[in-house]
Amino acid sequence: MQKITIALLCLISCSALALIDTRFPESPTYMSKASMIRFQYMSHEGAQCTAGVNTKLISRVPYYVYAPANGATQIKTGKYAAVIFLHGMGEQGSSVLNMCYNRDDAYYASISTNLIKVENQAGGPGAAIVNGQFIPQENMVVIIPQSMQRGGFSADVIRRVISDTTVQLAAKGIELDADRIYLTGLSMGGGSVFNYIAANPTHFSAAVAIEAAGGIDPCLVRSNNVSLWGFAGGASGNMGAGNLRTIINGNSSCPEATIEYINPAYTCRYNNKSCTLLSALRPNNLRATFMPNNGHSGWREVYNGTHSALPTTEKNIYNWMLSQKNSDQGKPLFPLDYDTASSSSTASSTALSSTPSSVPTSSSGSSIASSSITSSSIESSIASSASSSVSSSIVSSASSSTTDGGTPAPILLSPAMILPGATGNVSALVDEQNSTAPTTYWFAGWSAAIYPVEAIIDLGREYTLTEITLYDANGTGLVEFSDGDLSHSQAVIVSDSLTRYLKFTSYPINLTTRYLRVKKFNAANMNEVKLMGY
Repeated sequence: MQKITIALLCLISCSALALIDTRFPESPTYMSKASMIRFQYMSHEGAQCTAGVNTKLISRVPYYVYAPANGATQIKTGKYAAVIFLHGMGEQGSSVLNMCYNRDDAYYASISTNLIKVENQAGGPGAAIVNGQFIPQENMVVIIPQSMQRGGFSADVIRRVISDTTVQLAAKGIELDADRIYLTGLSMGGGSVFNYIAANPTHFSAAVAIEAAGGIDPCLVRSNNVSLWGFAGGASGNMGAGNLRTIINGNSSCPEATIEYINPAYTCRYNNKSCTLLSALRPNNLRATFMPNNGHSGWREVYNGTHSALPTTEKNIYNWMLSQKNSDQGKPLFPLDYDTASSSSTASSTALSSTPSSVPTSSSGSSIASSSITSSSIESSIASSASSSVSSSIVSSASSSTTDGGTPAPILLSPAMILPGATGNVSALVDEQNSTAPTTYWFAGWSAAIYPVEAIIDLGREYTLTEITLYDANGTGLVEFSDGDLSHSQAVIVSDSLTRYLKFTSYPINLTTRYLRVKKFNAANMNEVKLMGY
């Protein structure tokens, strides 16, 4: 397998270098307790801005890079594994949708002042570095971006900062090991970890999610051999412990679907009870550690290796990361170059997301979703393969779930049918079609400002829908259903205020469409959507 060398990295196009804002000072700072030098950069999400041509940047992303050092002014050159850390909502920066002109020094100083929040305040690897508690068995590079918008980190931000870091460090004599790139995050950042893995399961060698705000399909984790270590507090409800139990337990369609388990490397605890010892243990690349004495907390102690729930023989989560390599798992090397990452992401997610042969559009180009999906975003997300036919998975499921003669029958839904662009773990809407009590739910984020959020389900062909069934998770909130085809009426066909706690509710409808829109308002937890039609 071809390795990426420093020489090759130095040949990356000048446009990649230009994506670092040179007006944002690098400000090298020696972290004496960890023997690392911290740099700060500002990367651009999306295309660079050109004065007189573009009026706005999509977004600017400030971030820290911590590199091994021999002293206060000397980088330790060589090839190193890297970990990227995604912080929680409390460490977000101010939104930076900048006009394309030079800002004064005070502007960049304010960005630097906000950026410091992702270090000690966040309680992640940055805090461990500051306090001399970042002690992996070998040197690592640490990358910590700051989210500049509500809802977490996009895949573009994650790949962009790794790519730009690769270029910047190559010029200093450091090469990132594409065989060992790791992703970790807490709370909102943990949800972003799951979102990224769901779309790109072969990219990272391993991931650690702590109190993740969201979940991930347990079958996807197993079928793609994702090395995942999850942590959750016993008192945090569905957001942490509930989601982690779902990932570990799986369901009837997942391999080794069981109730609870113990891994020989550590004691797994949930609600102060030891997990059931099974005859067939989970693979050692899938781990869960429950922290029964914590609520929505505990990450600082996990990242610095002092948490009592960590296995006594393995207090350092970074050593577990370093033991995981893509080459050992039969995965391709991490795509360090951003352009490669973009194309690789599309290729690697082909089996997970469908490519519709056509997309709902309108002559006016109006929004499909007011907050999270637009007609342009849907078009751009599938532009590279818009001429492709409907994926075989959708066609087969559609044909197997209908009957001839216009007789209604269940339409089997799957995550592959959800168009790209929706916020959060939207696949949870359709991942438990046969469950009598679904456990995963669509979580888009904690901030009320991002709601309502929407998702479009592509059924693969036009149906006449006769019934919508939904599962109410928490007895409060509001959800709406409407036609997702912009050439049709956009009137709401079903509105439910979710007053039936932990129950299914069915609504008779008469709608002919290929696209179904689901709109979710704040505090609305709906676990599953099921459809009937012909």
